[in-house]
Amino acid sequence: MTNTCLIEDFINKLKNSQKCFTYEFSTPSSFSLESFYDFSDSLLQQLDAFVCTDSPLAKLKHSATLASLKLQNTFKIPSITTMSMRDRNTLSLQSELIGMNSLDLRLVLALTGDPLRLGNQTQAKGVFEGNSNLLLKIIKQLNQAKDINNQNISGKCKRIYPFSVLNAYPNKKETSYKKMKEKIQNGAEAIFTQPIYDLQIAKELISWNKEINQECKTQSVLVLGFFPITSYKTALFLHNKLPGVHVPQDWLNALEKAHNNEAAIGLAKSKNFFEKLRCFYQKIHFMSANKPKLIENILC
Repeated sequence: MTNTCLIEDFINKLKNSQKCFTYEFSTPSSFSLESFYDFSDSLLQQLDAFVCTDSPLAKLKHSATLASLKLQNTFKIPSITTMSMRDRNTLSLQSELIGMNSLDLRLVLALTGDPLRLGNQTQAKGVFEGNSNLLLKIIKQLNQAKDINNQNISGKCKRIYPFSVLNAYPNKKETSYKKMKEKIQNGAEAIFTQPIYDLQIAKELISWNKEINQECKTQSVLVLGFFPITSYKTALFLHNKLPGVHVPQDWLNALEKAHNNEAAIGLAKSKNFFEKLRCFYQKIHFMSANKPKLIENILC
């Protein structure tokens, strides 16, 4: 199967199937990727796409674009390339997207990007020419073979499919709803959330997505984030350091008291929550900080 077919088949499944699983490949700070390919055949058979991160928390990592290309060509599973507005101006973004198009990297997750003060490259200067909505508008233009200034671009553009992200636990629901709507109106084919640990929040986000699609006559898909927690340290990091994530207090209490049994208790809680979640919704984005066996334990 060609990469072109892989992309269109993924979009068809994302839009029309009840189940669609993606997996976050957290690009490492490494010259090589192979040692991070710890994927079993059983897990690979469950996955519909990879999502390659773009230097999250502003820390130096392997190129998300090149990691996406390598994963897609190695495993014949589509790769979604995360692109941050932090590090590129509109000239660079357009140039990279045009080049990616010729290589069949046509799934793009648009991010504004974490501020550089959080990372390990504080000498760098952020670009932030716009937020992620500007990248969605650039992709909309490119899909019409035009640049951001409405000038024609020669050759045939294969369709680029843009996605966006949303915090799972907003401080103000009205603001979060408005952000989801704006991203969908700007062409986001799917909205990926941060990790969710509350079924009621999940149902509310699903309801928002359905309502906005009906109002805007769109077909954007909601993909719920899921990160299994197997240690108190991880739970605290997600709860305190990752914007838009809230770990339930009973999870924090149980993991704090678990001592040497953290992994077993955390895995049991994570698996129990996942089973409840998948009973009513199965479009899920898995995150595990490059521990695919953890996801395999949840799924298998």
